[in-house]
Amino acid sequence: MEKPRLTFDLDGVLCRPPFGINPGSGRHKRRDAASKKGVLWLTEGWRYHGRRPMPGAVEGFRTLQEQFDCVVVTARGLPAESLTRAWFTRHFGFVPELHMRPSWEETSAQFKARKMAELQPIAHFEDDPFTALWVAELVPAVFLVDWKRNRWVRAERVHRIQVLAEAQSALHVAISGQ
Repeated sequence: MEKPRLTFDLDGVLCRPPFGINPGSGRHKRRDAASKKGVLWLTEGWRYHGRRPMPGAVEGFRTLQEQFDCVVVTARGLPAESLTRAWFTRHFGFVPELHMRPSWEETSAQFKARKMAELQPIAHFEDDPFTALWVAELVPAVFLVDWKRNRWVRAERVHRIQVLAEAQSALHVAISGQ
């Protein structure tokens, strides 16, 4: 029997953002927005250096992996793939199945919504409020890591958590409801 699938954003969920600050509120974004090849895309290969895991991320991911097929879906671009794989090896001791944004021509949220349709998880772990609300329309549950910038989000399928382990009981409810 296959394990139910969970998907995880990387930055702000498994990996700390720079300086521990998670910028942007996700308000006023549009699903049909055109993506831009800006400075962030051009610096993909090195701007993730020196980051540490989020509190409880390594332990929580390992615990969830015992019962679920855990897949990482990150908007990090392919230019950061070797750095990202090395980060997982260094901090988690292995590299999980990893889906990275292939091009700047798709926004982070567009990429993740497309991947949700493809991967069909029972739940997704996210920190971006705009993405969380969109993904909540596509999967049974979204676990939103609590950041000041996303506290305005309220939705039926969105569950706020501080650390990954807090999702365990809600996931069992989600599985039994399938």
